Amino acid sequence: MRTFLRAAVVAMGLAFAAPAAAQYTFLSPDVKPPPLQLEGWRNVLRVNVGAGLYNSDWYLCYYGWDCASTSYASFVPFVVGPQIDIHLGGPSAVSLGFLFGFGSVKSTGVDAGGLPVTRSAKVTTYEPTIDYLVRLGTPMSDTVGRLRFGGGLLIGPDTKFGFLGRVGVGVAFFNTARFGVGLDLVLEGGSMNGTFIGGVQLLASPEFRF
Repeated sequence: MRTFLRAAVVAMGLAFAAPAAAQYTFLSPDVKPPPLQLEGWRNVLRVNVGAGLYNSDWYLCYYGWDCASTSYASFVPFVVGPQIDIHLGGPSAVSLGFLFGFGSVKSTGVDAGGLPVTRSAKVTTYEPTIDYLVRLGTPMSDTVGRLRFGGGLLIGPDTKFGFLGRVGVGVAFFNTARFGVGLDLVLEGGSMNGTFIGGVQLLASPEFRF
């Protein structure tokens, strides 16, 4: 009986020890260990580069049109600026950015005689942004989607201010690597100097993860 109990205790000990031993792999001296892979979501630093398209009555009013009689104004800027995603835990991050927009406002209206007239003027805008970011996928996926919800403060000529809501979709390539590439489509809408403004941004970005 004692022999049987000793054998049972030894068997149970071996059974518990086997999984723990399986975690260790012994390599020969001439074999390099595999590289360690950084696990989990990380912070991301990127530079957004792209273009936007905006429409607003504010552009018409600002450049001297009679706002009641004008018909159309557009701003198609080149957009560039830095952005950082700060990891909050899980798939969540807060994204802080600053965008510069360079382009021409083109507007169509009517003159005093009722004839259509087109005007164009150079404009530079500044937009600090803050977004809540949700990453779609797994931390170790090479390609990961993302959703963003946030807002921006739009600063125009003569320090005119506007507030914009932002919603966007995007994708990050080479997500497990230190360096990657991102693509984002962002819709914006809100008020600029008391009038509606709406637009869209299409952005590409080199990304650095740390």
